[in-house]
Amino acid sequence: MYAFVHIDKTAGTTLKSILRRSFGVRHCDIRLPRSRRHLDGLDHQVVIDATDLRRVQRLYRNLVGFAGHNVKAYAELAWERPDIRFFTILRDPVARFRSHFLNRSRSFLRNDFECWTAETWVHNWQAKMIAGEPNAQKAIDLLSTRIGFVGLTERFDESLILLGPWLREPGYSPLYRRLNQYIEKGHGSEADRKREATRYLDTELARGRMQECNIEDQKVYDYVATILFAQQVARHSGDFATELCEFQRQQQAAGALKEAAWSRFVRNCVYKPLAHLRVA
Repeated sequence: MYAFVHIDKTAGTTLKSILRRSFGVRHCDIRLPRSRRHLDGLDHQVVIDATDLRRVQRLYRNLVGFAGHNVKAYAELAWERPDIRFFTILRDPVARFRSHFLNRSRSFLRNDFECWTAETWVHNWQAKMIAGEPNAQKAIDLLSTRIGFVGLTERFDESLILLGPWLREPGYSPLYRRLNQYIEKGHGSEADRKREATRYLDTELARGRMQECNIEDQKVYDYVATILFAQQVARHSGDFATELCEFQRQQQAAGALKEAAWSRFVRNCVYKPLAHLRVA
């Protein structure tokens, strides 16, 4: 069984859409039950535990995997499923931090950016989502031992090619449409105004501030980008370059990509309402 550790602003929403379309009701976007949701803060530190997974399996009888912001590799989910295998996707820390600010802040003036960077809960986000604390070495240790696959947003297509053999699940299709992008949230003149208002983020001063906020994240990302990802490519048994070209050709020719209606119904009309009940 796979468990996707969904880190904000790393193309995780797009990846979840791939899992939904590929596996239907065998995949679950797992949520904290209402009884524990009030304990969770903005930084997703309350973890999905074995009891939560057990409840989900009562509804999703043929579950092959799940995904969520509160899915953590350091949680003892193996008590419920000894076969559980974790994976995640990382992004360049400055690019991810910038995207997080643009998606979560209510306004985007320079002063708003300064207030955002002053909030320590947004610092070293990726290390905290992996290890539970802003500790690069602890995150790297978990990536090397308990997280079996790590993709990169900057090498998204390549990551999807490598993910298929790692998942070992029939039905996996890596075709996708990008979702939840900041640029898609404005149209025409509105998008132009947003770009103009946030031009200061391209300055060396702003970039330096973002780097200061993500020192531990940068260590984690550098390890994955320079060592771990290359190891995953080297272990790939197929002709990686040829497979990538073929996938990108199929991607360009792909039409509408839709999740099965039954899968959407179970998630939105059955599972989500149950998760909101205090007894769930």
